[in-house]
Amino acid sequence: MTRAALGPLLLALALRPAAGQLVAVGPQFVLADYREVASGLRYRGNGFGGALWARRNRFSVEAAVVRLSFDPVAGSAADSGFTATQVDAWVAYDVAAYASIEVGVLHRSVDPEFDAQSVGALRVGARSFYQIGPGATVVFRANYLAAPKFSGGGHAAVSLDLGLGLDVRLAGRLHGTATYAFNRMNRRTNPGGTGEIDAPIQETVARLGLALGF
Repeated sequence: MTRAALGPLLLALALRPAAGQLVAVGPQFVLADYREVASGLRYRGNGFGGALWARRNRFSVEAAVVRLSFDPVAGSAADSGFTATQVDAWVAYDVAAYASIEVGVLHRSVDPEFDAQSVGALRVGARSFYQIGPGATVVFRANYLAAPKFSGGGHAAVSLDLGLGLDVRLAGRLHGTATYAFNRMNRRTNPGGTGEIDAPIQETVARLGLALGF
């Protein structure tokens, strides 16, 4: 899954500036909330990462990598924290002036390995975008997370990822970006072979960053 996540990023890096093309890259500060609902495990964390976005005609690619440190919140059943590295990537094709269809990947790895669930999944969905003013664009994204794999086993028939973003041109090629994403995986497990139980996982991630366009 990690190799698959790197594909769109490498494609974006390989593109060269040309007519009808834009490349933007920059750092991000990130806040996140993670919980395994049935187990009463809940964490909050923060970290830093980077994002890259590129467009050529109707095609665009987007990738973001972040490193997060999580600590248990008050009332959580957890007694220690963990760190996570998350990779999000998309390849999109514009089907209208305001909408795209997209595919991609989500990959989250956790250290220590069994303190939380490492996850990998394919994305299939769409996004819409609308210019709300000069140099300001708002984006809404909805993805179905297909074929999720969990480090602790189990499966999820229904998994969704929803996102809202804002891109504002601050000055010249400098952009300010803000995104908020929510994903929930309705995971089910069969511990000890005694029958399936619900073990849903959900995460929210808020990113604030800068991007330099080329």
